[in-house]
Amino acid sequence: MKTTQQRTDSTHVLAAVRNLSRLETVGETLRTTLNSLAILDPEWLTQQVESDWFERYGAQLSAYRLPKEKAKQQTLAETIGQDGFKLLAAIDAPQASDWLQEIPAVIHLKQVWQHQYKQTEEGVFWRKAGDCPPAAERSNSPYDPEAKFSIKRSTHWLGYKVHLTETCVPEEIHLITNVETTPATTQDVKVTETIHQSLKEKGLLPKEHLVDSGYVDSDLLLESPKIYGVTLIGPVQENTSWQAKAGAGFDNSHFVIDWQTHEVTCPQGKTSKKWSPSADKSKGETILIAFSAEDCQVCTKRSQCTRSKKGPRILRLRYQAQHEALQTLRHQQKTESWKERYKTRAGVEGLISQGVRCFDLRQARYIGLAKTHLQHLAMAAATNLVRTTRWLQGIPHAKTRHSPFAALAPV
Repeated sequence: MKTTQQRTDSTHVLAAVRNLSRLETVGETLRTTLNSLAILDPEWLTQQVESDWFERYGAQLSAYRLPKEKAKQQTLAETIGQDGFKLLAAIDAPQASDWLQEIPAVIHLKQVWQHQYKQTEEGVFWRKAGDCPPAAERSNSPYDPEAKFSIKRSTHWLGYKVHLTETCVPEEIHLITNVETTPATTQDVKVTETIHQSLKEKGLLPKEHLVDSGYVDSDLLLESPKIYGVTLIGPVQENTSWQAKAGAGFDNSHFVIDWQTHEVTCPQGKTSKKWSPSADKSKGETILIAFSAEDCQVCTKRSQCTRSKKGPRILRLRYQAQHEALQTLRHQQKTESWKERYKTRAGVEGLISQGVRCFDLRQARYIGLAKTHLQHLAMAAATNLVRTTRWLQGIPHAKTRHSPFAALAPV
């Protein structure tokens, strides 16, 4: 079933595990590893553990069992760290069986200890919060290592994200065509091409794909039509420079770019002195433009151009095709015709609402990414059955709900 339009949106999914503090996480990670070893090789394990380990790790480490004072919590954290490193040393010892290192719980223990502790000649130290790896790399649960902690505006959650794509031609049935489940820290823009590839494999690629700004960047605007024959429709982020935000001064749009000679001319007529390829973590491959420090220091408009006290004006531009595509869309998305075309995307919120109300979409029922994705596939199939039945019964698409008071507002 091919359609001219489809739309995509994502929502958060809570993992089927408790959200633990750092101290609970390390304690439960070690306890989980000890339980796995107790099942797989109890004789070897009893030769490695200390007598006080049974009291410390015999029962679940909940907040009720942990000390309340910060100093005692610090001491306990370092004690747990020492116990963990001792166990790992025994596992890595030459006389230990090699297969012990391949146990998933042991692999996870090593990762958590690298993230949460420092081991030096002076001893074992509990890392400060700012010294831990970012959330995308860190494990937050010994029960579900694939669940990640993420923040989106006021929403904080441990778990995953689900990306739902549905058909959206107004007078046709609306069915889910693709489901992607990702870790909570995966950015939406990283999933756009995955969705297109999945739809291509199923022969369901649309002509137009309506998404929010999180799924769009300049590369995708150019590549989606070329590779998949899909026009990606979604707003791009506006210029975030301080000049653009203030509506005063000279942002990038005030500079004239000569792509052939690799020169940029500023509003005062001065040309750039440096043009070099660069890389930015958030923007990818870019071009770094720098002007002469001598020209900038004597410029009467310097305060409108840069906040640097001594340095010259520096620009970071995308390559020509990406830059022009970005500027074109920034202009188009301000027009009424583009806004009217984009209105259809808002209807995907109804799909999210239906999934939450009817199928508990935001709560994982199983452990791990693969099983959570299977849950989402089953939910999508059930949604399509419900929608097909309603369509065959002649029930029209639901309209946007309004509260009784909101309905009284004058048009």
